[in-house]
Amino acid sequence: MKSWILGKMRNVCLGLAALSAAGVLCAQADAAVVNGVSVTKGEGWVRVNVHAPGGSFRVHELPVGTSAYRSIAIDIPNSSIRGGLEPKPRLPVNEGLVAQVRVKQMGGYVRVLVDVVSFPKYQTGYQNGSFVLGMDPYHMRNGNPIAPQVR
Repeated sequence: MKSWILGKMRNVCLGLAALSAAGVLCAQADAAVVNGVSVTKGEGWVRVNVHAPGGSFRVHELPVGTSAYRSIAIDIPNSSIRGGLEPKPRLPVNEGLVAQVRVKQMGGYVRVLVDVVSFPKYQTGYQNGSFVLGMDPYHMRNGNPIAPQVR
């Protein structure tokens, strides 16, 4: 009787281990890879382009942190930076309200931070396979913080 119970418990443990391994493999298979982040600007506009095919994006606003800037955060859940590379610490923009862009690997997701003096008017979308945050760097948005957007 005792060996029968031990045998059943071993089968249950092996089954749970197999399910856990399958879950990890599926999660890794669905992981997005951030291939690049670029900033383009022109007269009256600034765009941050995030190239992460198959990734989902969450855009939200962060209050003033350790620096004097507020930030618009673009989170790409379940993602990593291509090849584990370390991006530049900051990419200066210096256009109106938009100061700089930073990219960080934060555990299981990548965060793109757009540091701003005050929150500009902005919108999100897709263009040529990239997620795009388009901003009007010379006009502040009106009202309360914009609710987080998931795309």
